[in-house]
Amino acid sequence: MTRVPDLEYGLALPATSAVGELLDLAVEAERLGYRWVWVNDDRLERDPFTVLAAMAERTERVHLGPGVTNPYSRHPALVATAMATLDELSGGRAVLGLGAGGTNHQALAIERTAPVGALRDAIELVRALWAGDSVTVEGRVVRAREARLDFEAPRPRLPVYVGARGPRVLELAGELADGVIVGNVATARGWEYAVGRIEAGAAHAGRRLADLRLTAWLYTCVDDDEERALEAIRPMAATSLVTSRPVLAELGIELPAGFASAMEACGWSLARDVVTEAGAVLPAELVRRFGLAGTPDTCRAALRELLDAFPQISQVAIVPFAPAGGTIDQTVRRFIHEVALEPAAWG
Repeated sequence: MTRVPDLEYGLALPATSAVGELLDLAVEAERLGYRWVWVNDDRLERDPFTVLAAMAERTERVHLGPGVTNPYSRHPALVATAMATLDELSGGRAVLGLGAGGTNHQALAIERTAPVGALRDAIELVRALWAGDSVTVEGRVVRAREARLDFEAPRPRLPVYVGARGPRVLELAGELADGVIVGNVATARGWEYAVGRIEAGAAHAGRRLADLRLTAWLYTCVDDDEERALEAIRPMAATSLVTSRPVLAELGIELPAGFASAMEACGWSLARDVVTEAGAVLPAELVRRFGLAGTPDTCRAALRELLDAFPQISQVAIVPFAPAGGTIDQTVRRFIHEVALEPAAWG
């Protein structure tokens, strides 16, 4: 198949670094040619919307959005106001990344129920509010009563990207979203499953796969030492193994017995120290199923294989990790200069 002509690169930043460092990374990303900057809404980390607002003031061209927020920890009506405000502040560069996952639910005593219905209600609510409508929703998770924005949104329809790995949420994304973020799936087998589900949802709504923008969201570390790069993303691969358990067979992955035993003993906790220790037993081949890690040649070959198999992918968003003794901005620079397959310069 023919490669889409407008492949773009994005930067997805965990809000674990100091705010000043995150802002510097956004500025550097724009200079290097990245066209998207996402800020993760995860755990009880720095507030993504505050960080995104500051980024809007420091950048001029990159699209900006949460990657991804959810309708459980943030009421969709407040997400709609935050996104409309960000769109105004950035001059029309805001994009909403929305999903049903997240690792802050336990800390907030939130039960993740009816994810498909919650996302459907959330998408319909934010779009109606941006359009200036008065909205009442009586869902299991999302509720609103005659809600209306008290200001006019700069755009009546901001782009909505749904982040997903589960089959029903992927189908919902195909049905309703402007774009789909396929999170931490770095293999053709995994993408075959994801695209099949997205296409099914799109067909249900009378749409085509070409009507959606597909984003490959990949943990990434580029280093001259293969093992050092693998170690950098290993804890995140372990986290993805835990959160992807219902669809591991679809992804062509078998849960290693030693890893499963270690996680079972810890009650499948997603605490960083737990997944780091348990993830130490994961083989390199399994770690690479969730991202790009290794030398520039290794990462470029893996990326080329994925994009050759799925030329419909229009954005590759890397979640950059620092190798031992290195820095995150090192990965950001080395990826765009030594791994990216097409020129990333602004036109």
